[in-house]
Amino acid sequence: MIPTLIRRMAQPAKKAAVKSAQASNFVRTKKVWPPNFKELSQQQQLRFEKKYKRRVTLASQRPRWEKGVKYAQLATIAAALVWLLFYSEFEWWGQKYKPSEEIRRRAQYLFGVMDPDKRYERRKDMVEPASASSASTDNKESPSK
Repeated sequence: MIPTLIRRMAQPAKKAAVKSAQASNFVRTKKVWPPNFKELSQQQQLRFEKKYKRRVTLASQRPRWEKGVKYAQLATIAAALVWLLFYSEFEWWGQKYKPSEEIRRRAQYLFGVMDPDKRYERRKDMVEPASASSASTDNKESPSK
């Protein structure tokens, strides 16, 4: 094993095998790639640059990967918001505050519409029903008799 290793180390280095499509094809290509830009005119250089940029963008597009990344970002943001609203606990000016308690309290009484403290109060912008107004006029007439 050691003599083989020494013999191989003593041999001259082989030229690196070209692993391009040009070397593996039996058909001779018409154009040399990459072209020598010093020999090309400005217009031809621009054309090659545009073609190369287009090929690079087409080769780098990965729609499934981009879609997966977008869904991962959405899930991360949603999880952060859920944690922030339902599981976090803050301390502001020495008082502990949990956003989840505030949300539960508001949602429990439908944002004040069904609040037990305000159940029998009337809104100031509401018109009184006809039965209530007639009852109040009857009460006003009875003491005057």
